[in-house]
Amino acid sequence: MSVKKLCDLKPDEIGIIERVDTPEEVMALVQMGCCLGSEVEVKHVAPLNGPMAICTCGRILAVRKEAAAHLWVRVASEQTQLA
Repeated sequence: MSVKKLCDLKPDEIGIIERVDTPEEVMALVQMGCCLGSEVEVKHVAPLNGPMAICTCGRILAVRKEAAAHLWVRVASEQTQLA
């Protein structure tokens, strides 16, 4: 498994939040369930550096790429996703 910034994930990639670089920058996301150990699935990535739609804790959230750059996730391998 590799670790990437949330903003670098592609649609349908799933990961577990491992680290938050600047909690004050993403406090709203943390309050909505994007906290350490939470599973996150990227649903959609808007073109031209637009926001991302992610699913976590049963909610779909819109996240600015600038905020997603502060969240590091451990990406599940393709074999794990298919299992």
